[in-house]
Amino acid sequence: MIPFDEKKLDEWLADYESFNYAFREFCYANFKVHGLEAQFIPNVTKQIHAQWVADNQQWLSEETSEKTTRLSHVKICALLLFNLNSEPFLGNFFDHEYNEDVPYEFKGSDEQKATARQDLIDGRESILALDFCLLIINWFEKNRTDRAILYRQPMTADMRHDLLNYLLGGAVDRKALYLILKAMYLRPNRGGAAN
Repeated sequence: MIPFDEKKLDEWLADYESFNYAFREFCYANFKVHGLEAQFIPNVTKQIHAQWVADNQQWLSEETSEKTTRLSHVKICALLLFNLNSEPFLGNFFDHEYNEDVPYEFKGSDEQKATARQDLIDGRESILALDFCLLIINWFEKNRTDRAILYRQPMTADMRHDLLNYLLGGAVDRKALYLILKAMYLRPNRGGAAN
């Protein structure tokens, strides 16, 4: 859905406009698939981005060795997920018919699509944040060449449900999010050690 490469996370950390454009495109694609419209609350994603950048710098300076110049993609995405989930950034949802092409097709039954639509309305920021961050991590993991076993999507419907309940519960911890994501994507490297 969004054009992505290994430099995108660094670009987004350095440039709010680049991040904002990509994130909104992702959100609008989801709105179109489900026939919904929602307005972004002014300046909230800018505040979220600033806090994400600050958290990234803090973790880099306080939680890593002096030689480390960049956090892993999983840590960066865990911090992004934490911050996107921390503040409401959308107004109310409304039914909307789009005249333009829908960016992708929902690959489930009508009943599953209706459930996904209602989940999006109910879970809003948490669902969009989780799916956006998983999309990024999945891209990195699919393109890794240092792992001994092939990538396989680790997220099950049950895991997603539990993770969303955690995100919606209100007492989310950024380190806990990182550890959850790291455990999900854990694969041995070519030397045998786990990441």
